[in-house]
Amino acid sequence: MVNRISKLIESTGLNPTSFAAKIGVQQRTLWNQLNGQRKLSLETVEAILDNFPDLSAEWLMRGTGDMKKGNDAQEKRLDNLVDVISMQQETIRNLQDKIKQLQNQ
Repeated sequence: MVNRISKLIESTGLNPTSFAAKIGVQQRTLWNQLNGQRKLSLETVEAILDNFPDLSAEWLMRGTGDMKKGNDAQEKRLDNLVDVISMQQETIRNLQDKIKQLQNQ
């Protein structure tokens, strides 16, 4: 989990001191936990999850899935939206054809 927290810190663009301040943990405490001098505390993990709501707890704790929540769900949602748009375009084309047919009568 320490490696994933280090990746998170890197991805935020914050330095470790700023990251510690953001999550409300003393910099020395976080440093000691990340360097293995102290065990990673539940309070630190909760502080990270509380301050990064888009962070996947599954990724942080188990290392599975994506770092951020909802990436898979967002892709499926986008695919569904593209499908809906395609169907609507087809409906519009059909209605335009019917309008032309009615106008020609």
